[in-house]
Amino acid sequence: MYMSPTPIETSATLVPWHNTAGRSAHEQRLHAHEALFCEGDEAGFLYEVVDGVMCNYRILLDGRRQIISFAYPGDLIGLGHTESHRFSCEAVCDARVRSIPKAALLRDAQGQAHVGHRLLEIATAELADMQEHQLLLGRKSAMEKLASFLLMLACRSKGEGAKTARFNLPMTRTDIADYLGMTIETVSRNLTKLKVLGVIDLPQTTRVIICDMDKLEELAEGDDAAF
Repeated sequence: MYMSPTPIETSATLVPWHNTAGRSAHEQRLHAHEALFCEGDEAGFLYEVVDGVMCNYRILLDGRRQIISFAYPGDLIGLGHTESHRFSCEAVCDARVRSIPKAALLRDAQGQAHVGHRLLEIATAELADMQEHQLLLGRKSAMEKLASFLLMLACRSKGEGAKTARFNLPMTRTDIADYLGMTIETVSRNLTKLKVLGVIDLPQTTRVIICDMDKLEELAEGDDAAF
């Protein structure tokens, strides 16, 4: 069975889209940094992440990359696009996705309440994530951004309320910087600060252990006393 070499643990349950319009879905494997689609491409499919992690991004006029979001197993990519893709998407690590004809799925959503309800849930969650990301980029300091990002990954791996968490980090430092609107040096410096404070441990560059969830939450909320 195919397994990503750097999976991120998640409690997400894959939606059986193949039982609806996804019965004609096609699975494909992507290597790290391989493109799924590019901005401006025709958007005839939605993509369910089966394994691995994907990132949605846009290249700015000056050549910088802004990662808009990451997509994990169970997530659906492309729901907010119209006739063409509004941004590009590539694999963060080795990944597997299932392509689902958009027109067929939306048609089924009109006749099957559970399909429409699930799509509404996904769209609502995606909007909430975008709003949170906007707040993170616009109003938080570098440490607050990084702490918030690690909390998000911890919640995905262990669930809210857990005091410790261990998870793989498939994103490179560059990926994290491009998502948080920071430089690679700032990401690395603040990861080191968190390690020195005893908030996290980094046994490997791709492995994170949250040692003090309470302090990480304080830092994410801007509590300077946590330093």
